[in-house]
Amino acid sequence: MASTSQYEDATMKTPFQGTLSSLSIKTLMAAMMLAGSAAYASADTLTGSPIGAPMVSAVGTQLSDKPDSSRYVDDAMASELKARVQQIQAVAAEPKTREQVAAQKETSAKLQRSRQQSYGVYHEFSFYNAFARLFEDRDYDGFHRSFSVTFDADVYSNYPDESVPVYAELYLSRNGGDWVRYFTTETFYIRGANELDDYEVLTTLAQGYGTDHYDVLIDLYEVGYSDIVATISSDDTNDLYALPLESANYDTEEVVIDVEGGGSLGAGALALLALGACLRRRERK
Repeated sequence: MASTSQYEDATMKTPFQGTLSSLSIKTLMAAMMLAGSAAYASADTLTGSPIGAPMVSAVGTQLSDKPDSSRYVDDAMASELKARVQQIQAVAAEPKTREQVAAQKETSAKLQRSRQQSYGVYHEFSFYNAFARLFEDRDYDGFHRSFSVTFDADVYSNYPDESVPVYAELYLSRNGGDWVRYFTTETFYIRGANELDDYEVLTTLAQGYGTDHYDVLIDLYEVGYSDIVATISSDDTNDLYALPLESANYDTEEVVIDVEGGGSLGAGALALLALGACLRRRERK
C-alpha cells in the first residue's frame, strides 16, 4: 500500500501533454477561480460593447454573372469573399423582428400600392432562387462567422424592359425562433426575368450571435411602398435552411500548448490559460 507522501509526490497526465505536480494542480485550480471572477467582472469591456449586442459587417452588391450555389466554397473563393467583407466596419444590427419592421414601414410609407395601380402601373414580383454560402470558420468547429446570401428577384410589368427600383430586408431565425433583421440592402434595379442581375449580401457576424443553426428569410420591397412584394425563406428552399453560424467573438482560434518533459508550468502561465478557458466557456453560453 502506498504511503501518503507517495500520493503527494505523484504526478498526473494533463491535456497539455506534459506532467504537473500536485502543487501545480492546486495552483491551477486557484487560478481558475480567480480567472472566473475576472471574466464576469470585465466581460463587457472585452468586446467594446455589451455582450450579446448584435453587430455585423455586411455589404450588398448586384452581380453581373451567376455565382456557384454550393454551400461550402473553395479556398480561392473564400479568400476573395473574406477580402471584400473585411473592408466593412462592423455596425449595430438594429435587431428588429419582422413584425416590428412591417409596422414601422406601414406608418412611414410614402405611397400605397392601390395608388400605384390607379396610375395604370402594374408590377408583379417573385424570387427565382436564393442560396447561402459559408466561407470563414477560424476555430474549425463547423460554425462560420462569415457567409453570403445571393438571390435573384424578377419583376413582371405592363411596360416591357422597365427597370424597377427595389430593396430587400434580410432576416435570421435562430433554431426556429423569431425572424430578426440583420441587414437592409441599398436600392437596386431589376428588369423582367433577367438572369444576370443577382444580388449578393456578404456578412460577418461580429458579435452577439450564439453558436447555433440559423435560417434565412428575404423580403423584397418596391421603393416607396410599404407592403412586401415577394418573400423567400428556408420554408421555400433548403439552401437557406440551418446555416451553422456564430459571431466572431465565439469563433476564436484554439491555442494548443504542447509541454514536453516532466516540468511544471509557472503560476502566471496557468492563470492565463485558465482565464482564456473561462472566457470562452462563458461566451459559448
